[in-house]
Amino acid sequence: MSATGGGATAGGRMAGRKRGAGFLHERVLRLLELRYPRPLTGLELVEMLLDTGEVVPPSQVYRALKRLIDAGEACKVLVAGGYVPAGPVPAMLFWCRGCGAVHAVACPELFARLEAGATAAGMRDVRSVVEVPGLCGRCAGRNPA
Repeated sequence: MSATGGGATAGGRMAGRKRGAGFLHERVLRLLELRYPRPLTGLELVEMLLDTGEVVPPSQVYRALKRLIDAGEACKVLVAGGYVPAGPVPAMLFWCRGCGAVHAVACPELFARLEAGATAAGMRDVRSVVEVPGLCGRCAGRNPA
């Protein structure tokens, strides 16, 4: 085979990997968007990809999630143990203990105050997360207090 005959060269394999990484990044983001407001775990994402015929090791899915978080396109919901897509404006995350749904409410003024407080305390590169567990209206209606 010639040096220009397809992906037989190391450069061809590297280009394929780079395309694959970007492709996986986009696929994971789309799956998060499709399932929002329900957070997804990394292993649920692996299963969903497998259901579409894509065999992806969990480590690659977690790397894609890290890239999405670093780019501000996704965030981890600690109380729910999963991930949701992130919007362009900082938001508080309201997590329903009943159904598991996460609803983001933009609150730039709160995050500006948190950043100002962190700066006053000498903190740098602060990434604030505000999560509020409770019951959504539907679940609260099913379980009146």
